[in-house]
Amino acid sequence: MLRLDFTGKNVLVTGGGRGLGKACALAYADCGADVFIGNRREDEGMKTVEEIRAMGRRSGFKRTDVAVKQDVDDLVTAAEEFFDGRIDVIMHAAGVISTYDFMLAEESEIRRLFDINIMGTSHMLQAGLRHMMPRRSGNIVTTASIAGRTNLGMLEHYCVSKAAVISLTQAGAKKGAPCNVRVNAVAPGIIRTRMWEEILDGMATGFHGSEGGRTAVSEEEREKNWNDSVRNLIPLGRAQQPEDIAFGALFLSSDLAREITGQVLHVDGGCCMV
Repeated sequence: MLRLDFTGKNVLVTGGGRGLGKACALAYADCGADVFIGNRREDEGMKTVEEIRAMGRRSGFKRTDVAVKQDVDDLVTAAEEFFDGRIDVIMHAAGVISTYDFMLAEESEIRRLFDINIMGTSHMLQAGLRHMMPRRSGNIVTTASIAGRTNLGMLEHYCVSKAAVISLTQAGAKKGAPCNVRVNAVAPGIIRTRMWEEILDGMATGFHGSEGGRTAVSEEEREKNWNDSVRNLIPLGRAQQPEDIAFGALFLSSDLAREITGQVLHVDGGCCMV
């Protein structure tokens, strides 16, 4: 019988304090893995750790800003020590969004987005490959997006950052393949996470930025924009859940996908068919 069994596996998850990263961390633990969390906010990361421990699995935490190379190197070192020297899977879910219109985004905002999404992914791939290649074993899963496959007509700089994540994933796959290290990406579709709440704010404010916050947008307008997005963009007609993305990551890092590397798995209800 085919099943996703990660018993005895050691998994490192970045961005594991909330949203997709947390869903992935809990899913790996539910399939038997011990999970180490890297997250920028300690309170969120430790809450995930406590939930994993309550499931009977081992879990640890290190505060990490993936935009900082030394932080990422220190995270991998901490995970190595926690796991007695072996990390089997890295799920890199840390990322941010920007809701500024292309012509309104200032350099500081673009750098923030690129530092976390692009440089953070590069840092994680470099550190992960340095750990896994000498051991000739391992799986890395990055988090791309449907935005990385097509310009959505909005969120232009975010689209650029996720296209870069896809390219970096393919570069990592080429580098890791001779050492039996697989690198793939999961591309989420439309999910009602905190990121999408920011997008809904942007839709209502003309993507002039997020300073206005949720109080500037009525709940009626927010829900209309959400329902319109789901109806117009997703052929299956329903939004994805964080667990759906976790299932994709589990598959890509399992032995069932042993011949898959350098690929992007869309989990988007048919939103992006390429």
